[in-house]
Amino acid sequence: MTGAGACTLDAPRRILLIRRRGLGDALVTLPAAVALRAAWPDAELDLVVDRSLADLFAAIEDWNVLAWDSRGGAGTLDWIRRLRSRRYDLVIDFLSTPQTAVWTALSGARWRVGYDLRWRRWAYNVRVPRNRLRDRSLEQFAGESFLDPLRALGFALPPWRPDLRLALDDASLGAPYRRWRETLDASARPRVGLVLSATWPAKAWPLEEARRLAARLQRDGRRVVLLSGPGEAHRLRPVLADAPETLLPPPTDLCELADLLGRLDVLVATDSGPRHLAAAMGVPTVTLFGPTDPGGWNPEHPLHVAVRTGEDCSPCDLKRCPLPDHPCMTGLSAERVDEAVRSLLSGPRTIASRDT
Repeated sequence: MTGAGACTLDAPRRILLIRRRGLGDALVTLPAAVALRAAWPDAELDLVVDRSLADLFAAIEDWNVLAWDSRGGAGTLDWIRRLRSRRYDLVIDFLSTPQTAVWTALSGARWRVGYDLRWRRWAYNVRVPRNRLRDRSLEQFAGESFLDPLRALGFALPPWRPDLRLALDDASLGAPYRRWRETLDASARPRVGLVLSATWPAKAWPLEEARRLAARLQRDGRRVVLLSGPGEAHRLRPVLADAPETLLPPPTDLCELADLLGRLDVLVATDSGPRHLAAAMGVPTVTLFGPTDPGGWNPEHPLHVAVRTGEDCSPCDLKRCPLPDHPCMTGLSAERVDEAVRSLLSGPRTIASRDT
């Protein structure tokens, strides 16, 4: 990446980056934010994320995190007044929804960058083509499309790569998690994390296959760490029955989750926020893809393996599968996933092993 001199605007004093909603989407936007920070180190940089992500993102880089709560009425007006009071020179709207387009337009910034989408392009004076095909399939990895707004400003950027540097200390981690972590740190390696959470029903992997995978991993001397989402622990008990040595952490917040992921050798997961967090931290991943496009959401790197069946209807981006047998996920066998884990554990490693 070249410095600020490559850009078509003067070095801004205050920058606003808008990246609301999901953890995964926000994480793959981060290299763009880091590039801006490197280009204009003296600028005040504000990053808008949802409140649930605020603590994690505040620990990543030297920027000011503005936490958005989904409120209406006077809360929205107060929010817009808050943005205007900052007197931004540059706003980049990485989400470009009708809501965030209004925020951008009313911010008062001289330069307003967003995607050239119907009903919202009016808000931006630097419009960026959205790299989509048929409004569904991504033509390239999503992180590359999040670098396009910077390219529109004149930045010469290398291909997307993860660039997450967390500044976590034990004071930011809860006592129950720290006590459980002692058990994890004392456990044998390799450690394989397993995430079955699915934000869409169509992304879910059959529990029976997860049980078989955990049993195979344990039989081969891998220590399985089962990461559950809110309210999931009871549903996942059958996995523990088949692999009784599996470690089940207590409920974690995002900072604790990041600390935990950094202690794994491989993470097996659905296409989900925890998988994106692991990949951003350099943890090798095996991702189970069904309705979503691995070309759009899996980093192009040998340490990030996408496993899928290749059904003609996949990827479809549907939240619920209309087919009774849901073949793109039910067809992913424990044996295929285990083979991908083996390849990562036995192949050459370009990311330093973690000794913690």
